[in-house]
Amino acid sequence: MAEVSAFIRNMPKAELHVHLEGTLEGDLLLVIAERNNISLPFDDPDGIRRMQNETKTGLTNNLVNFLRCLDICREAMRTAQDYYDTAMAFVRKSAAENVVYLEVTFDVQQAIRQGVPLAECIEALSRVRREAKRDYDIEIRWIACFQRDHPVQNAMETLNLLDPHRDEIVGIGLDNFETPNFPALFAPVMAAARDRGYRLTSHCDVNQPESLAHIRDCVDLLGVERIDHGLNTAQDITLVKKIVSQRIALTGCPTFHVSMTSAPSDRVEMIRTLFDAGALISLNTDDPAQFGSGYLNRTLAACQAAAGFTDEDMIRFMRNTFESAWIDDRARSGYLERLDRFRDTSARAVS
Repeated sequence: MAEVSAFIRNMPKAELHVHLEGTLEGDLLLVIAERNNISLPFDDPDGIRRMQNETKTGLTNNLVNFLRCLDICREAMRTAQDYYDTAMAFVRKSAAENVVYLEVTFDVQQAIRQGVPLAECIEALSRVRREAKRDYDIEIRWIACFQRDHPVQNAMETLNLLDPHRDEIVGIGLDNFETPNFPALFAPVMAAARDRGYRLTSHCDVNQPESLAHIRDCVDLLGVERIDHGLNTAQDITLVKKIVSQRIALTGCPTFHVSMTSAPSDRVEMIRTLFDAGALISLNTDDPAQFGSGYLNRTLAACQAAAGFTDEDMIRFMRNTFESAWIDDRARSGYLERLDRFRDTSARAVS
């Protein structure tokens, strides 16, 4: 396990690709399941990660296995209080990591299916946003993700339900199982979201069937500003040039599904290729509690150690994060100035 340096610990940080449900730690999961009378297939905090290891088919990106285990956690969340408790626990973790800005995804359809009133869920997240700013000086934006393995019509209906809560949601994304030809299927939903003023992103998971075609279609058909993951872009030089020239941001996640305490070599190689090509790529945790990979400091340290990135490289990754964030220019300038002050102070301390 890579040691977290003082440089990484003290650097002001942001994160753009993290799933609220994936931050649910085992001890809180047990509390939530008990109060909701949900039976879990384990009775200790490490049970969910142990289950992932037991059902994993190999040291590959076993997305299906991971999502099935994640569903156990997501399905335990049945009330707005569950969403509040999970989000506030993540805020406290982030504060300890010196994170100053977060964009956090939540699976809105999952909440509705499990009987959480949408207005109550959004109010719980709004409360978290206010308290995070007041108590920890962390700014949070919420991204509502639609699940690609559920009907397009349900996504459109859910988008309509979000209309009264437009001010609390900064963007719309697509996640969950990567279904064939999903960009074309969800193009009407994403067009409707754009018309409402939402920012757009979509998962294009690593090493999935038709990864490159999906990335191209997310850019060309959906008009996304960001792609969550999207690391397979590195395998096509023409596509690399496209995302660089169009400033399509990539929210890379270098750490892995359980039992991996460092960044896997194939991901690191793709991240290095994209970084060296000038892509607007950031480093993020994705599902830190579910992966067992640790939070942002450990993720950055693991990637730095695996790829030999310098501290100056890590500053550039973090600049990419703030450049990719869905904030106004004034806020962006403030964060970048703060990052630059940290870099300059660190350089003087070394010299």
